[in-house]
Amino acid sequence: MKLRNYVIALVIVVVLGVCGVVLLLPTPHYEADIAQINDISYSLSRDFDLLDSESYELPESDYDYAVIDADGNLLGATRRGLSEDVYSAVRNGDSVLDITREGELLGRMIISNSIDAQMLAQQRKVQILAVIIVLLIAATALVFMTLLHRQILRPFQNMKAFAQRVAAGELDAPLDMDRHNAFGAFTESFDLMREELRQARTNEQAAEQSKRELVASLSHDIQTPLSSIKAVAEVMDVTADDAQKQKLKTIQEKSSQIQNLVNELFHTTLEELDSLSVQPIPVASSSIAEMIRAADYRGVLKLEEPFGCLVQADPARLTQVMDNIIANSYKYADTEISATTKIEGDSFVIAVRDFGPGVSPDDLPRLCIKYFRGASAEGKNGYGLGLFIAQHLVERMGGQLECLNANPGFVVRISLSLAG
Repeated sequence: MKLRNYVIALVIVVVLGVCGVVLLLPTPHYEADIAQINDISYSLSRDFDLLDSESYELPESDYDYAVIDADGNLLGATRRGLSEDVYSAVRNGDSVLDITREGELLGRMIISNSIDAQMLAQQRKVQILAVIIVLLIAATALVFMTLLHRQILRPFQNMKAFAQRVAAGELDAPLDMDRHNAFGAFTESFDLMREELRQARTNEQAAEQSKRELVASLSHDIQTPLSSIKAVAEVMDVTADDAQKQKLKTIQEKSSQIQNLVNELFHTTLEELDSLSVQPIPVASSSIAEMIRAADYRGVLKLEEPFGCLVQADPARLTQVMDNIIANSYKYADTEISATTKIEGDSFVIAVRDFGPGVSPDDLPRLCIKYFRGASAEGKNGYGLGLFIAQHLVERMGGQLECLNANPGFVVRISLSLAG
């Protein structure tokens, strides 16, 4: 659009410039034929006595003129409407020439100022010619602007609209192309990009569907070994001593928890996380401490006893969150783990920290993105879902989850609202 404005401005400047030249064009100066006028004056002087004769014809001339005697009486004229006295001649800008013979004033020759009118007419013709030239320039500029709009501006506007449709996800409508304009190959490349994006989206949808099917399949297959673990733990519980019974109880509880999670994954899949039931209720801080201790099945976590309060949370989902966070610490840091709690304003903050190498600053902002696995995950099993699910569940409980480097170590910080 700016280019069109520039063209319009250029045309206006050209038109105004030419019009200015025409308006300021000076009136041409014309020099009279003095020799011819002198010849006429001589002829009139010679034949002055014959001027009042009806048969006498005035000498021919390129100029219109009238002849008067010394007393101001009209003796003859080349045509009607000419000045017939000196006063009229002066008023009309005519030239007055004395007719003498041997020093005696016989009369006067009044030469009409029609030369100036002729020159004015000539000037008008020049001005008309200049206007025609201006109109031709304007017409040429209009044709050029039309071609410019059709060959350059309109293709760019089409590409702009096409880019907006692509950004909105409309990848099925092709881009109209004109191979004869200057951007034919360019627009074809844009349409090839649309095809590639459409194919990439189709592939992504197929991959997502495959992942959902994989999760459902794995969820179903995990049911069998979990049932076996629970059955063996129940048999062992019959003959176990008190210390063993406590460990077997933990095994049974964790197996039941895993089985419940697997059942939910089987029915919802990862794409329907919003359908997972999250129902925050007032939970005692001491219960949250127990969830943290229960998630530490290796016994490497040190927990400071929390300040007694009620926190708005879903116990089952918060347990799942703590399991994911502590399991990540086992997998990626394999160090001692510390857990602290404190109250900040209206929030109950849980900080779980390991003392490993931490996370690359480039990976840190993306840790909670689904399927993302940082450089530290190389060679380790996983799908990049633990922190994604944890953050999603914490937010569903009305809280926030942050990932930070602790120098040394890595910290996951969870903020939950205090129960009102």
